[in-house]
Amino acid sequence: MKGNKLKIMLHLAFWAVVIILPWFMISGNLEQPGFFEGRYYLRLLNGGVLFYLTYFFLVPRLYLSNKKLYFYLSVMFAIGILFGTTELISNWLFPDDLLRQHMDLIKEKVAAEGLKFNGPSPSMRYINSIFASVLIAALAMGLKITEAYSEKERQNRELEKEKLAADLGLLKNQVSPHFFFNTLNNIYALIESGNTDAGTAVLKLSKMMRYVLHDSEENNVSLDQEMAFMNHYIDLMRLRLSDKVRISVDFRPHSGEIRIPSMLFISFIENAFKHGVSYREPSFIEIGLKTSASDLVFSCINSRFTENDHISAESSGIGLENVKKRLNLLFPDKHVLDITENQVSFSVLLTIKLNQ
Repeated sequence: MKGNKLKIMLHLAFWAVVIILPWFMISGNLEQPGFFEGRYYLRLLNGGVLFYLTYFFLVPRLYLSNKKLYFYLSVMFAIGILFGTTELISNWLFPDDLLRQHMDLIKEKVAAEGLKFNGPSPSMRYINSIFASVLIAALAMGLKITEAYSEKERQNRELEKEKLAADLGLLKNQVSPHFFFNTLNNIYALIESGNTDAGTAVLKLSKMMRYVLHDSEENNVSLDQEMAFMNHYIDLMRLRLSDKVRISVDFRPHSGEIRIPSMLFISFIENAFKHGVSYREPSFIEIGLKTSASDLVFSCINSRFTENDHISAESSGIGLENVKKRLNLLFPDKHVLDITENQVSFSVLLTIKLNQ
C-alpha cells in the first residue's frame, strides 16, 4: 500500500511539472499567449493517453502474456490513431496559417536580438512527434516490465518465506515425536525396574511437554528457556544411569536477551545418551554452552563403544539429520557445525553467529 501511494505521488508530481512548464517558458514572451500552449497540451494529452494505454493495458495483456508481436502491432496502431487524431484537432483549433503567423512573430523577435531562426519544417515536426510517441511507449513498457519483474521477485521471496516456514514446521514436528518416543522409553524402563524416581521423571516430562507444545510455539524462545528444557531432559536421563557414567554439564551464564529456535540442541544430547553410554564400562557425556558478544557455542562430547555400533542410521540419524536441515534453513552462512568421531569418542561443536 505504501509503495502504491508513492507511485501515485510520483506520477502526480511529474504531471504537475509538465503542465506548469510552458507557462514559465513561453507565455511571458509572446503578445498572444495560448497558441503554443494549446498545441503543447494537445500533444501532452496524446502522450499521456499513449503512456497509460501502454502501461495499464498493452504491456500486461499482450507483452507479459507472451503476445509480443500483437503488442508491437498494437503500439504502432495506437501511435498512428493518436497522432492522426491530435493533428486533426490541432489543425482545427490552431490552423497552420496561425502557426505561420506565430512563427513569423518569433522570427522577428529573434532577429531583433541578432539571431536567425527558421523553425522546424512540417515534415520534421511530424517525425519529431512520432519519435516522441515511440519514446513514450518505450518508457511505459520499460517501467511496467520493471515493476512486473519486481513484483514477481517479491512474490518469489514471499513463497520462499512460506516454504521455509513450512519446512521448519515439518522438521520440528518430526523432532518432537522422535524426542518423546525416546523419553517415554526411558520412563517405562524406570517403572519396570521399580525405580521410585519414576514419578519425578513423569513430572519433568510434563514440564518438557508444556514447553514443546506451548512455550515454543513462538518463532524463537529465550536461551534461558531452552537451557531449562535441556536440564530437565538431562536430569531425567540421569535417573536410569549407573555411577559408571560421568555426566558433565556446563551452561555458562550470559548477559542480555538471547533468543534462539526451540529444541535446537536436544537431538545432539539425545544422541549422546543413546549411543555414548555403556552399562559395562566407564563412559562419559560432556555438554557445554557458552555465549560471547557475537557467537553462541554449543558442544557435546560422548564416549563411543563398539557395542553400540550396530545401531543403524535409521534409528540414530533422524534427529541429527533434521537438526542439520534446520540449521541450514535458519542460519544459512551463519553457523559452523563440526562433527568428529573416532574409536573412543563422538564430538559435536556448533557455533552460531548472533544478530546482536
